[in-house]
Amino acid sequence: MTTPTLDPAPAPTPTDARPAPRGLLRATAVIATIGVVVALLGLVLLLRPVSTPTQDCGTSLAFLLDGRVNEFVSESDPPPGVTAAEAKANNDEPCRDRVAERTKPAAVLLGAGLVAAIGAAVVETAVRTTAWVRRRRARRSASESGPAT
Repeated sequence: MTTPTLDPAPAPTPTDARPAPRGLLRATAVIATIGVVVALLGLVLLLRPVSTPTQDCGTSLAFLLDGRVNEFVSESDPPPGVTAAEAKANNDEPCRDRVAERTKPAAVLLGAGLVAAIGAAVVETAVRTTAWVRRRRARRSASESGPAT
């Protein structure tokens, strides 16, 4: 049989009073993961090949970085193997237009994914640093106050 003691329970320290922000850390991990996946999806869209009926444009990213130019075809005298309809389709929507249509959403996905991932990393770093500083201060104040009597 144990005898009840009259000593009160120790007062909680600031680190004990606040639970670790596990939900926030899980949320930042999920947001960072989603951000990376969205950024990779944007990168994949930038690396998909683009072509017109008469020109192979390459990937959107390569077309823009290399400074490639559009190849226009005479609609009245198309080259061998190209119909007049294909020549008209090529001239109506050349590589630059097709690449722009693909690059805009890809750039938005890439940018949004990077912002989400970097933002989550910054928030997680701040939360972990704050918790570390708080624990360090609590240990320091506990060691300075001396052992409890």
